[in-house]
Amino acid sequence: MATTADDPSVAPTADAKAPVLCVTTNPAIDITYTIDELRVGVSHRVPTGLACAGGKGVNVARVLRQHHEPAMVIAPIGGPVRVLFVHDLDRSGIPHRLIDVDAPTRRTTAIVTPAGTTNLNETGEAIDAASWQRVLEAVRAEAAGSRVIVSAGSLPPETPAHLCASVVEIALAAGKPVIVDVGGAQLPHAVAAGATAVKPNRHELFDAMGGSDPLDAARRLAALGHGTVFASLDVEGMLAVLPDGRAWHAMLDHVLDGNPTGAGDAAVAAIAQALAEGATLEEQLARATAWSAAAVLSPQAGAIADPTELARRIRITPIG
Repeated sequence: MATTADDPSVAPTADAKAPVLCVTTNPAIDITYTIDELRVGVSHRVPTGLACAGGKGVNVARVLRQHHEPAMVIAPIGGPVRVLFVHDLDRSGIPHRLIDVDAPTRRTTAIVTPAGTTNLNETGEAIDAASWQRVLEAVRAEAAGSRVIVSAGSLPPETPAHLCASVVEIALAAGKPVIVDVGGAQLPHAVAAGATAVKPNRHELFDAMGGSDPLDAARRLAALGHGTVFASLDVEGMLAVLPDGRAWHAMLDHVLDGNPTGAGDAAVAAIAQALAEGATLEEQLARATAWSAAAVLSPQAGAIADPTELARRIRITPIG
């Protein structure tokens, strides 16, 4: 059963424990094509693409559900793809609270070849301020019944500058850990608002903080708040940095071939699960790195391979 913020009934979950609430600020219909070769300027006849509800928060929820963790999606949704979005979430067993908006939901396309993955990501269209308030009201309504709150994803144009910080404030008022995965100016605002953890990639980190040294940028970002900065560095692993400057580096002992789309979302899911369990910081970092690597071995975002063996091959090193 689909639900909306205007209809307070929520599709029940059979899980006994409370869900991770996954706020998806820029949902999408994700389409993935896997082909032998991509040739620019040439028409390709391709197998039927995989199409599913997407956006970072949805992908986080999928990975959590794969690991038997209950998750709920909150997202603004509009336009002709709404039916497909709702159908796919229902089919996937992911409860949701969707806020109807006038702006049509975007589409993303991933073209996967042996040489790498090419992504075509629509930016999305602006959502009016009243609709964003309804999104925040939905988060507030569900916060008390959640274990952890995640705000993940890009943002459409003209989004209020402190939207993610508002999600953080709602989570903290409800006494819940909160993870933010966003780039741009929203990132330092979320840290300053008190986010428990943030997970920028290298480009988002530099976009928000400037510079060219990820450790330095992560330390400056962490110093703005009281939580942990998990900075994903692609094949160079992941950093965990505390506000006092202490830092750790985690890395797999070999480079994986595969599709990196969704690796960051898997890392956020791992951090959410670890926080819900009260895991140590090193355990959070190790799990995030292993799940991120396992996502590379999966053909589509929102799923990961078995991370057990990968977890044994993660090495964590304190940084002075």
